[in-house]
Amino acid sequence: MTTPAAAPLPADDSTSGQETFAQGRQAEEAGHLDAARSSYESALVVSPDQPAWHYRLGCVLLKLNDPGAALSSFERAAAGAADPVRALTNLGVCHDRLGQPAEAMRAYKRALGRGRSAVAHHNLGAIHAEEGRTEEAIRCFEAAIDIEPDAEAVLNLGLVYYARQEFGRARECFERSIAEEPGFALGHYHAALCLQRTGMYRAACERFRHAARLAPRLARIPYHLGVCLRKLEEFEEARASLEAALEACPEDGRIHYELALTCDAVGLHQEARLHYGLARSLTEDHD
Repeated sequence: MTTPAAAPLPADDSTSGQETFAQGRQAEEAGHLDAARSSYESALVVSPDQPAWHYRLGCVLLKLNDPGAALSSFERAAAGAADPVRALTNLGVCHDRLGQPAEAMRAYKRALGRGRSAVAHHNLGAIHAEEGRTEEAIRCFEAAIDIEPDAEAVLNLGLVYYARQEFGRARECFERSIAEEPGFALGHYHAALCLQRTGMYRAACERFRHAARLAPRLARIPYHLGVCLRKLEEFEEARASLEAALEACPEDGRIHYELALTCDAVGLHQEARLHYGLARSLTEDHD
């Protein structure tokens, strides 16, 4: 906990505030967020110059999905803390959730001006990536990984390379994310996408199947697996996989198109025409 910057209040008020804050911590740890918020706010009425208390209130408000209210808490926490990096980083998170990327970037940069933060680098990289600044995104994700190697950060670095169609470098990142966390389904899934994009369909099938075992709810796996199986001319398996994909996403024109190709390959021409028509119709609807 950060040491308060202000002089302590008289013993009775200070003790009362500390007790109320402690009650808030117990409530927060037990998941009783409304009670925690009430306790923190009461404690701060008694002893308002407590950066650590403002920080905890901000964290609870974020957990309650009220980033607008959390802004002032993190600002006050940052203003009074000896080490404001976490407060400034969470200030950026608030702006991010409020759809204010420019303000979020300023907060993350303020945090990084005061110290090291893998989270601030990572979140700043995510904004750069979303806005198409890939070089800046790569630098931020690499800085985050240097501070704290993490499967998600390495995955996001890989996604930037994937978006640039640098599939070799992307796959290296996805494989590294798996090394950080062997059961990381998204790492296996995106490594499989790289294999698919580079024509290594047999290897891609194995990775898609492994990702599906780790995360059966990843809805896009049956589609990509079906595409790879069709490329390998394993049409019956491809059809079964694509039909499973269609159950999850019945209005996806790409699935209908792949099913049409697959049906044509096994002589189901009437069914193929149906799927070609649906693929065309759904594509036009989304133009």
